[in-house]
Amino acid sequence: MKTSALLLFIVLFCTPALAQSPSFDQYFTTERLRIDLVFTGNSKAQDAFLQSIHKEPVWAGSRTQLIDPFGYGEYYYKIFTPDGRLLFSKGFNSLFQEWRTTEEAKHRDMAFNSSVWMPFPKAPVVFVMYQRIAKKGTYEPILEFSIDPSDALISNEKPVYSAQKLIDNGPVEKKVDLLFVAEGYTLEEMDKFLADAARFSGYLFDYEPFKSRRNDFNIWTLSPASEESGPDIPQQNIWKRTCIGASFNTFYVDRYMTAPDYLPLAKTVSGAPFDAIYVIVNTQKYGGGGIYNYYGLSMADHRDVKEVFVHEFGHSFAGLADEYYTSQVAYIDMYPLNIEPWEPNITTMVDFGSKWKDMMEVEGVGLFEGGGYMAKGVFRPADDCRMHTNTAPGFCPVCQRAISRMIDYYCQ
Repeated sequence: MKTSALLLFIVLFCTPALAQSPSFDQYFTTERLRIDLVFTGNSKAQDAFLQSIHKEPVWAGSRTQLIDPFGYGEYYYKIFTPDGRLLFSKGFNSLFQEWRTTEEAKHRDMAFNSSVWMPFPKAPVVFVMYQRIAKKGTYEPILEFSIDPSDALISNEKPVYSAQKLIDNGPVEKKVDLLFVAEGYTLEEMDKFLADAARFSGYLFDYEPFKSRRNDFNIWTLSPASEESGPDIPQQNIWKRTCIGASFNTFYVDRYMTAPDYLPLAKTVSGAPFDAIYVIVNTQKYGGGGIYNYYGLSMADHRDVKEVFVHEFGHSFAGLADEYYTSQVAYIDMYPLNIEPWEPNITTMVDFGSKWKDMMEVEGVGLFEGGGYMAKGVFRPADDCRMHTNTAPGFCPVCQRAISRMIDYYCQ
């Protein structure tokens, strides 16, 4: 049965009530705090440690929606007053969390770094980070410490790079601020990067719901020059001196390109406003990656560059899961079948009511087995979608709704 155009609009674009947020001006300045972390462990256990804290120029996020309403991510961090009032929260994923699901993690310990951001507090606060327990589907605390904004050891170094605005649609706190970062571009190739960033912007707005929500985005560019062109390709013994350290062969998968060391990226973007970071890598080789509230990253030049970019941005911006299950990956049983995944576009049917059950009468929406790298037990919402294949015409209605809700979150 086809749904009327009006009902389809309501189903797709009405956002659930967002959590009540405290007064931004009472508790925060307009600056930003970066918290650098180190994760250690293996497939069975993990730990997290504080590495350093940094004051940065501008908080680009919402000043009215400070409490994350989604419950997405393998990690969650919350900021409290000393007497326990919740001031800020956000979920995220990390490359370390992905590594823990690989075969290698069964046989060795490793350490990965990461960074998270929050508005700069006016008074002392308590930072608590939580890990999702896969077998339970719930969060448990893994790290806690206090932050005093007057601490002389909070780094206040001047940022090295300044961002340039490519598309200006309004104040940073009222828009989604997407930052494109150059990787593997030499100084002589920086004009190419700026042209590539403009091209990527065009790709994004070719797809719904981005096309209809174009005015809700600011697009920024950051142009750090690398000594050499291109990324590392370890399995071909190709190593390049670049700003971010992008590398193919992550987890020994040929096409999986990431920035394994997060700190060079965090330092590079320290002076730029952003809600989402996307790294454009100066290579023709097929590959990329996208990690929720971490970064998206992909090649600049390939016949599938448009499709790969928008797919990876779906991961990093909206927390969408991969809907394919036949391609090579390093992960082993990433989704326990007795737990409902947190991603909005896959389900194990444990709690289907929290997913797209309310959209089952929308044309093209249903239950299609196979997703999340698993052929059985995990279901996706459409036969084909941008999160399923590179040949899909666009995002399915369920993914469109999830993306639009994320845009609303940043633009309130």
